[in-house]
Amino acid sequence: MADRLRLRTCAWVLGTVAIIPAAACGSADPVDQVSTAGTDAAQDSTSASALVSSAMTEPSASGTPSPTVTTVVAPTGVLLACDEISELESTVEGNLSGTQNPDDELTGIIRDYGGQHRETFADLWIDRAHGGALVAAFTDGLESHREALAALLPDSERFDVVRADYSTAELEVVRAEIQANAGQLEGMSHFGIRTTRNRVGVGFIDPPDATLDRLAELVPTAPVCVDVSYRPEPPSGPLDIVPLVSADDPLVVCRGIGSVRYSRLVNPLSVDEVDHPAVEALRDELRSPSPEPLPTGDWSVMRIDDDRITFAIVEGDVIVGRASFRLAGERWVLSGFGGPNRPCEALVALPPGLAHVEVHLDPGSLPQPADTSIHLQVREIDCAGGREMGDALQGPQVIETEDSVLVAFAVIPVSGGATCPGNPSTRVTVELSQPLGERALLNVVRVPPAPIEVRPDG
Repeated sequence: MADRLRLRTCAWVLGTVAIIPAAACGSADPVDQVSTAGTDAAQDSTSASALVSSAMTEPSASGTPSPTVTTVVAPTGVLLACDEISELESTVEGNLSGTQNPDDELTGIIRDYGGQHRETFADLWIDRAHGGALVAAFTDGLESHREALAALLPDSERFDVVRADYSTAELEVVRAEIQANAGQLEGMSHFGIRTTRNRVGVGFIDPPDATLDRLAELVPTAPVCVDVSYRPEPPSGPLDIVPLVSADDPLVVCRGIGSVRYSRLVNPLSVDEVDHPAVEALRDELRSPSPEPLPTGDWSVMRIDDDRITFAIVEGDVIVGRASFRLAGERWVLSGFGGPNRPCEALVALPPGLAHVEVHLDPGSLPQPADTSIHLQVREIDCAGGREMGDALQGPQVIETEDSVLVAFAVIPVSGGATCPGNPSTRVTVELSQPLGERALLNVVRVPPAPIEVRPDG
């Protein structure tokens, strides 16, 4: 394919197609396009169902955490890491809150104009780091496009026009070529047009050494960037989860807000007690008018990192609302919000290289007090291509006390990418040193340990 890409008739707004990373359902490459901040970009894959084949399915919304991965710069002098490419930014300051989008009619005007200039149009997005300004990118003729759009839009509309290297039509040619050759790119987890970086982003988890070289052979490298991650090796020796749960303040994973210290759930830290610029950004969002405002209530700080902070409204074990902010330049901007309004179901954060499983009683062989063998069904939670776990299943770890039997399992996730057809259950027999009696049978990976029961759907 020539360096300057041949144009092809195609749609010019496409989301990321996710070949679900094993143990990363609910995680996909950020899709930079006009959208509300209704979910964290890192947990949201905008629909591209028209492009998704049977081997490429949309990620689930399980919110289950991925095993720790180490992201590295692409080990090649030809392909650049996506983080090495500067994002396109507005020079205009907008006037939208993080929960607001511009009027659909206005974005429609710009998109219609872009459709008339497909040879140079490089998409449209909202620059949340600059007050929600509308940004339209073109490969050339910036001033003429700016003047034409100014004549079409109301005088009060805050928009900017910036220069891009490639039109969306050109990037789509590359994206389609990658999709057509996905079977040759082992370890590929997702791919799609990264609008604000003006590249086709391709993600890999645990790729073989030759995979990136093969990608460079298949498509022009200049309009492509890569995100390459390697999972750590799972811990050696028998599964040992109980010490993690019995720690003074265990790190847990809570559905909807990710990993937090358990104390943040049982004793929430009010935003009124925290001096942090993101707290003021949260208050600004709560005060701003919006058709989809943040929920009101007692907001707490769940987690603070250098460039991200997560807030939530916690009532008992239910996350009523959540909001995440990220540092963009010198400003904290809303990056995701929502109201799961469902139990957190905290799970102990597993050692790197391991993933969570579901543990249920075998409905065909329910335990009786006299039993010394307990029959369980264990199922992989994350995308695993429908495999049988086999030796990847870790455990059981069994701790017997006078009052309870504590059981723990984990799994070594699939390397690279995997589809999500649904995973089979594995029947496991747990041997006890004495009859179960009246002791409680508990899943110790849940925090606090929870009774093991029959799966709700049978």
